[in-house]
Amino acid sequence: MRDIVIAARDTPECLKLAGWTVDFLATDFPELFRAILDKSPSRSLMGPVPEGADPFLVVSLGGDGTLLQAARRWGLCGTPILGVNMGTLGFLAEVEPSRYGDLLVPALKGEAAFDERKLLDVRVLRNYETVFHTTVLNDAVVDKGAPSRILNLRLSVDGSNTWSYRADGLILATTTGSTAYNLSAGGPVVHPSLPAFVVTPICPFTLSSRPLVLPLDSVIEITIDESAPTIFLTVDGQMTFELAAGDRIVAVQSDSVVRLVKNPHREYLDTLQHKLGLFHKDR
Repeated sequence: MRDIVIAARDTPECLKLAGWTVDFLATDFPELFRAILDKSPSRSLMGPVPEGADPFLVVSLGGDGTLLQAARRWGLCGTPILGVNMGTLGFLAEVEPSRYGDLLVPALKGEAAFDERKLLDVRVLRNYETVFHTTVLNDAVVDKGAPSRILNLRLSVDGSNTWSYRADGLILATTTGSTAYNLSAGGPVVHPSLPAFVVTPICPFTLSSRPLVLPLDSVIEITIDESAPTIFLTVDGQMTFELAAGDRIVAVQSDSVVRLVKNPHREYLDTLQHKLGLFHKDR
């Protein structure tokens, strides 16, 4: 018997659909799948992983935040994630609740297609020791705690090319995260199939400070100025680490990928138009 993890945001609507999923599995696939309900309080991380769980599929019921939590918790080992949009925007979630069953059944039968999303491996070095290490699906953001101070940050690419930024912070975004904080900060939208990621300054002091689109195999290093105020590294909007003056943030391509169940009736460019209104298609 295989495990189906239902990562549900802790709201009545999401838990109701989670209950329907449990009943559906028990009725239609009673000897094949076992449901594991994993409730996620709003904007917080989930609890411990149930002992012995080895999921065949993860169903995310909530918004993009719930899917990001599920990806960090369950998806880094390659377990497919089916995102059901029960949030405000739902850019990452592939299906609306009314069409959920149409995508769930092929996923359970192993007949669904997947998008593989590239990840970043991010670590913080302090005096040459790793003091923080994580994997990023959307973005890693370096920003300040003191709103009145501007940051001086040094960016190095592959150990040679170096840029200095005076800004409120820097965003390291994957192609998946290019439509999130990166886009709000004036960064470009990059198709998720491309092997790239983006470095975007937040409110730069000079107009010449522009976003960079870099090859995914680049080695990115951000150095915190010795006179920096209180400054933080925030990962996927969910995990925060306080940085110290002189810290180095090193980002490289991760060996892991996240597999998202693909909706055959939804195209990425159509989603950009429908969800974000970035352009208008000719009729």
